[in-house]
Amino acid sequence: MNDERAPGRIAFIIGLAQLGFATVIPLLPLYLTGQLGASVKLVGVVIATFALVETFFKTAWGGVTDRIGRKPVLITGLVLSALAPLIMAVLRTPVLFVPLRLVDGLGSAALWPAAAAAVADTTTPGRRATGMGMLNLAFLGGLAVGPALGLFVAGFTGQVRAGFYLSSGLMVLAVLVAALFFPGRRDGSEHAAAFVGYHTTVSPPRLTNLIGSYSMSPVLFALYLVAFVQMFGVGLLVPIAAIFAKQVVGLSEHAIGALFMAIVLAVAIATVPAGRLADRIGKRRLVAVGMILGALGMWLMSFSGRLAEMVVAGMLLGSSYALSAPAWLALVSEMAPPGRLGLAMGASETAQGLGLVLGPLLGGILWDAVGPRAPFVASAVVMTAGTAIAVAALRIRKR
Repeated sequence: MNDERAPGRIAFIIGLAQLGFATVIPLLPLYLTGQLGASVKLVGVVIATFALVETFFKTAWGGVTDRIGRKPVLITGLVLSALAPLIMAVLRTPVLFVPLRLVDGLGSAALWPAAAAAVADTTTPGRRATGMGMLNLAFLGGLAVGPALGLFVAGFTGQVRAGFYLSSGLMVLAVLVAALFFPGRRDGSEHAAAFVGYHTTVSPPRLTNLIGSYSMSPVLFALYLVAFVQMFGVGLLVPIAAIFAKQVVGLSEHAIGALFMAIVLAVAIATVPAGRLADRIGKRRLVAVGMILGALGMWLMSFSGRLAEMVVAGMLLGSSYALSAPAWLALVSEMAPPGRLGLAMGASETAQGLGLVLGPLLGGILWDAVGPRAPFVASAVVMTAGTAIAVAALRIRKR
């Protein structure tokens, strides 16, 4: 079903949810260590628990959306995520934040597969990358603004818990908007899914069915591999980027924060026109160009020592994501096995999440064992390999 307004409504809901999630990012470590006396090691466990659960359950939630619909899954995830910050505000035992973040990660994992599948359901192939660009705009906008909003509210009120209440309020608002405006079942005669759109229905999907379908669609498997490699390369820099900017380049904490926000917002704004461009000139071409720009940017970052060079490298990396992400998501949705769109979109997010979980582990090891530039060189090598895989896979897709 083609609904031109649906992608905008879906993106708005995801933007509210991501703003709520991101509000907690800087507050949780401060609250655990400053007010509850938790160790930094426990903070790491709390954060890792959320990341791991969110990563591994995206595929499962995606399959559930194919069974019962996108809307009930998304609302369930939002409700779980809205409860977590409320409990954080009253919880006084640090170790209990571990199971709490498990529930929080479970709720977060439901959102993106349901939203991405719903965008694919409600757009024609000729407008799908544009819809995915709107989804990326909302996600990145929330990620860029949320941490600053949380810190501002905590500073203004003098209470970190105020940020938790704000996070929960944003989630509750997202629930209400989703209940009213998220695309849902049109009448009782339809399939159990929220709606089918351009994707045919089959028997209830299982993960084994999806794995078996890869033998018939090696390009889809290659796209998942590219997603893992790309996020693994980015993940290598997660634990050391700010340290490198401060110790090697000489930037202040405020400058690092401002640079990060500027790059993320610029990329967010660029994703929608990039999606339109992909729909106009071809998704395969935009994915290939984006990957090439990302590899070039990472090589420049590996050998940069001045702010100007880092800015140029950051612009190349930002352009890489802005150009490739909407087109890549649209390609995955178009190659999803019939009736398994949600499962396929969830699996794509799991592949990316695995890269972001494993990459930081190696990045920190390389920094300590080899030197400050080692994670950047490793990331450049990984990104180059991912570019080669993407170009080869998309040539197969074209044939």
